[in-house]
Amino acid sequence: MIETVTVEFDEEPRFRLRPYQERWMQNFQTWRQTHHRLLLDAATGTGKTSFFAACAAHEWSALNGRTLVLENRDKLVRQTAKRIASETGLTADIEMAADHASPFAPVVVASVQTLCRDARLTGFPDDHFSLVVADESHHSLAASWAKVLNYFHFGADSLQPEWVMPEPGVPYTPKSTVLGVTATPDITGKRNLGEFYQHICDRYQLLEAVNDGYLVRPITKNIPLKIDIRGLRPGRTPNGSDFKPGELSERLVPVLEALAEQVALLAVDRKSIAFVPSIECARILAAAIQRKGMKGIFVSGECLDVDEKTDDFVRSGPGTVLCNAALYVEGADFPDISCVICARATKSRGFYVQQVGRGTRVLPGVVDGLNTAEERKAAIAASAKPDLLILDPLWISDRLDLMDAYDLFTDKPEVKARMKEMGDVPDLQEAAREAERDFIKALEKEARKHARKTARTVDPLRLSVSLGDVGQYVPETTQDARPPTVGQLEFIRKQGLTVEGIKYLGQASKLIGRLMNRYKAGLATIGQLDFLRTLGYGEDATATLTQREASSLIDRTLAQKKASRTV
Repeated sequence: MIETVTVEFDEEPRFRLRPYQERWMQNFQTWRQTHHRLLLDAATGTGKTSFFAACAAHEWSALNGRTLVLENRDKLVRQTAKRIASETGLTADIEMAADHASPFAPVVVASVQTLCRDARLTGFPDDHFSLVVADESHHSLAASWAKVLNYFHFGADSLQPEWVMPEPGVPYTPKSTVLGVTATPDITGKRNLGEFYQHICDRYQLLEAVNDGYLVRPITKNIPLKIDIRGLRPGRTPNGSDFKPGELSERLVPVLEALAEQVALLAVDRKSIAFVPSIECARILAAAIQRKGMKGIFVSGECLDVDEKTDDFVRSGPGTVLCNAALYVEGADFPDISCVICARATKSRGFYVQQVGRGTRVLPGVVDGLNTAEERKAAIAASAKPDLLILDPLWISDRLDLMDAYDLFTDKPEVKARMKEMGDVPDLQEAAREAERDFIKALEKEARKHARKTARTVDPLRLSVSLGDVGQYVPETTQDARPPTVGQLEFIRKQGLTVEGIKYLGQASKLIGRLMNRYKAGLATIGQLDFLRTLGYGEDATATLTQREASSLIDRTLAQKKASRTV
């Protein structure tokens, strides 16, 4: 049986990418010339599916190549195939269970659970697809995913028991380019994903998307439920190192009635989704919410009517709470959710971000056709969903490093610490901006204290303010963690920078890239920045000066100093 998804168009489908998606496309096409296993890290709700649909359309029309899209759940397979067909006009076949894709289809959307079986996998030649997309690619290291990805990227030899992946830097001929897309590359650890992916081709995080007016602004409210989780020990879970759901449930069950009361008080006029540690907790919370006069819908994977309950939630309005354990963590698209209840303590930032991501989308049509961030943000503010409320219980953590709403906006510990020092600040967007500014100032001050005094030699740590967070660099892939090349270090020295502290190939590449961007933009040279520093100008005053502006400022300052000496 062949299931094909096609859509009839009166005219050619017009595929309109947003500006940041066009940047993703440009960077992906550029990086695939030298790297063949690429990762896109983008916030939930920013259009990753539309992006890789555009990649599939480009693959077919420009390169005459076929695309394979891998999904983790049956429902996502059909949902994605329908989206690709409707947005591009391409035929999208399904490879799942009894459905077999045509070998002539330009796009195949497949269930990993089906395709990892030898008979289904080898039914396709290993070079059948020129592009393989791993949706929700934080699953890529799972054995079933790795088997499929390795087959279509490295070839059929990867199925042999003695096969090992080539070491970084060892040349090989790839069968296809792999593009992984995810909002949570850190759910299993960024460095772990780096065992397979060679480079992150682009990033578009929550704060950036909110500032650009493409996602709603999250606000947070700590609800007065003191739940003691001392004594719990994290173990290995699908979310990485995290607390065991059963043990968490024991601590949460006694206070679910109080939690429902707080939800009724704070979110009665919102459509909400609640995440709890277990199915039993979800059942109890839904019943408690019903008793408070709201509509509580309990859903788990064990429910025979899960689709009917999901449809009921889609049709329902404010005052409805969908209670689940982890059923809707991935692939659930409910744009009108305006409250997320995070009643499941976690040490996994990725898992926390997935929960909150269920509510960050803008209502359909609100920002369409608006060209500026200011216009889009004004439209969101005037819409029926101006923000997203995050309800967080007051966990008694006792030195446990729990994830919280601050982690949505920064992965820098120093910035998170500064945000927490500000106290109970509901507007996390502004708090993140202020904390980032404070962090940069502190970084600049610290770097100045340790700056080398040798003429025309500048410490890259001090330049991290204007050249990116090079000084705070952490390798994300195995290739990035290799030592810098002799050529890289020599180039950096020639720019007037010390190479002390440049430990990684990825770090050197990032610094060189920033230097080249400055050169292309005509910004002040390193020598000019260094000389301006000796004249008393800080990075915040000089980082964005052009070479001409820097020269003018130097001449003016020297003239003023000369005039003051003659007075």
